Amino acid sequence: MFSIIKAGMATARHELSVISNNVANANTNGFKKSMASYSDLAPSSLSDSIAASSSGLGSLIEDTRISHSQSTLVETDKKTDFGLAGNGFFVLRNPIDASISYTRNGRFGLDENGFLTTTDNCLVLGQPTVEGEFSVDDLNVESLLPIQIPVSKDEVQMTELQIQEDGNITAIYGDENYQNISTLALGLFTNPDNLRELGNSRYSATKNAGALQLGRPSDTGFANLKSGWLEASNVDITDELTAMIKAQQQFNGAARLLQTNSELLEKLTR
Repeated sequence: MFSIIKAGMATARHELSVISNNVANANTNGFKKSMASYSDLAPSSLSDSIAASSSGLGSLIEDTRISHSQSTLVETDKKTDFGLAGNGFFVLRNPIDASISYTRNGRFGLDENGFLTTTDNCLVLGQPTVEGEFSVDDLNVESLLPIQIPVSKDEVQMTELQIQEDGNITAIYGDENYQNISTLALGLFTNPDNLRELGNSRYSATKNAGALQLGRPSDTGFANLKSGWLEASNVDITDELTAMIKAQQQFNGAARLLQTNSELLEKLTR
């Protein structure tokens, strides 16, 4: 009896932890909520006749997976804010250890050198132009470079920046024509639920996530890019608070059972 009650309290506590993290990140751009799943502790050690009539020995935390469902896009009117409508992740490189990570949070900006970066200075990767023309070659991680958009060229200030839905980035300097800069790259995984969370709405690749496929926005199977938009969190506060109430009731009910069980044992041992 004690083990069943303990298992029930453990699963309720774990679900409360998952829900609390979701609620805390409800306003985080690109955040994807987590969902916990549970299974019965089957009485496998008992005889078949007893096991067939038994309801189990409690609950077990089976898995905690990420829901990568599409969320709404919110307009910001800032050209270096990117929202994705469809599948894929922005590809980032940490300038400190050169590690690669992936995110749906497209809140980017330009640093003092014109590099497109995240708020904590990770570099956004893309495919550079070839002799001033956008490349049509297949993408691979080794060919990707940080996207640099110079704010001036030949001492002439940039007067206009344009980012297309296909990820092509162009700029005008002074009265010149558009100059091609780079093409934003996207990463795609066959099983994104198994990406490893790094925090800050970022993920790293794992074997269980499947092979990485790189492409450009609007390529077949990849998202369209929306400049001036950001993807909101896919957390529904109403659903999370409802689940939190249920988990709290489960924990409180198990705690009362534990107290009753302790009182019965105390009376029996007097």
